[in-house]
Amino acid sequence: MLTAILIDGPFFVKRIRQIFPQVVHYDGRAMADLVWRLSAAHLFERNQPKRHLFRIFFYDSPCVDQKVNLPVSRTTVDISKTREGQFKLAFHRQLQRKRKLALRLGEPLEVDQWRLSEDAQADLLGRRIAVEELQDDDFVPVGVARGIELRMGVDLASLAYKRQVQQVVLITGDGFFAAGAELVRHEGIDIVLDPMWHSISEEVFTHIDGLRSTCPPADRASEFLHRIHAEHADHDEEVVV
Repeated sequence: MLTAILIDGPFFVKRIRQIFPQVVHYDGRAMADLVWRLSAAHLFERNQPKRHLFRIFFYDSPCVDQKVNLPVSRTTVDISKTREGQFKLAFHRQLQRKRKLALRLGEPLEVDQWRLSEDAQADLLGRRIAVEELQDDDFVPVGVARGIELRMGVDLASLAYKRQVQQVVLITGDGFFAAGAELVRHEGIDIVLDPMWHSISEEVFTHIDGLRSTCPPADRASEFLHRIHAEHADHDEEVVV
């Protein structure tokens, strides 16, 4: 069975930052590795025949060279030079190096406001920092991501009409995929939704054939990372020998 995996990029990054420790939140290589690892996990399922990967499609907005005023210092800076901008550039470079992964970029994200990062929110709620201690790096740019939904819909239609795959996995939590998913199902293709443990409405089940999250829940994320690091260490030792 050939399987295509379509990933809503902004949703994926947001959920990883909510589930995993801070050490991977702005690490482009680690985030790209998680994209590949969590996608590949969908090819293996207990008591089910092995699937074969057609391609991973990752949808995101490109980093924009836009001048903005930082939220705390009020200094003007190129958005691509901010912590979030540098992360996105590094993240996209790492994704482009992954085998059988296509990076689909929508329109540039026009920043019109800022919000607290997941890390800063956690530190504030945990009373590890005070409001007066917030820095520019504690905020991330906010804007409307355009073109992602359109590109995902076009790819879903192409996969369905060309009969290139027998299964599609959607890693997202939003409902905008409903029309595309219904089209794919009408063509006899199996649709699996991976919301990364995010809650979904009951009506979503009318558009999918299965529900499965391959990322670990928040209470097991640290253990999951430790296991990955151990695997890398074992591999390095084998190479040295």
